[in-house]
Amino acid sequence: MKTIGIDLGGHTIACAEIDISHREPYILRRIEMQTPEERTLPEVLSALIGGISQLACDERELNIGIGVPGFLDKERKKIQKLTNFKGFENIPFPSLLNKKLAESGIDSRIIMENDANCAALGEGLCGAAKGCSDFIVLTLGSGIGAGIISGGKLVTGAHGMAGECGHIVISEKIKKCACGGMGHAESFASADRAEAEAKKIGHPADFKLLWQDRDNPKIKTILAPTITSIAKTIATVTVTFDPEITILNGGMSRAEGIVQMLENTAKNYLPTPFTPHLKIEKSKLQADAALYGAVAGFAENI
Repeated sequence: MKTIGIDLGGHTIACAEIDISHREPYILRRIEMQTPEERTLPEVLSALIGGISQLACDERELNIGIGVPGFLDKERKKIQKLTNFKGFENIPFPSLLNKKLAESGIDSRIIMENDANCAALGEGLCGAAKGCSDFIVLTLGSGIGAGIISGGKLVTGAHGMAGECGHIVISEKIKKCACGGMGHAESFASADRAEAEAKKIGHPADFKLLWQDRDNPKIKTILAPTITSIAKTIATVTVTFDPEITILNGGMSRAEGIVQMLENTAKNYLPTPFTPHLKIEKSKLQADAALYGAVAGFAENI
């Protein structure tokens, strides 16, 4: 039976066939596709069916693990809210995907987890946090997410929503977040926010290009809240969970020099006993981390 991991991102959907029969899993085949521009439920389901079918080939029975960028219920049966997608409120997503696959003749067993939690599970399984029992993975992209491992276990909380660090309140400014709250880190720190601001001044709405032009005074004004907000988020989760290491994942984390900049800035917000222990690194698995983490539940059953 094939095992397929999926990472549903705001800009890209990644799907991979993963061999979980060995002590350390590895990717056999990987494909990427652009996330539908409107990010609606029917479009996303259609794109996923296409990617899964491409990897399935003639296989009619599949294990599928999917990481999604939003709030899930405790049982991981429903998406409660995907802040950057449309029409995903209180949706039994695994059940809907299973039904669509069945119409294509595929019998699937589907597990779902928050994408940042998947990234943390992946880094612990075979990435930068292998051997660590207390660590945090921050995903920096179209939104801001976090996966927290404490005492060797994923922190999910009483209602299954722990680790939503993109929604830490870091500002008194009345800025409404897509989740419904105000003053959240994601409203100031995400790539979507920076790109929207860039568009207003006629600059290409691309974080990579923004970062390359970061010495431009106008671009500095756009990027400064991004760095400050992420640094405040890192400081907050550091004093809350006291991790061995904080790992940065997502497209923004690959920006040259951003790790050192964030480390230096975050130390300004930390109590002095914490500063010697602050350790920030880039993900070793990068875009593959959530794919490995998405199938970790199947790997445990081998």
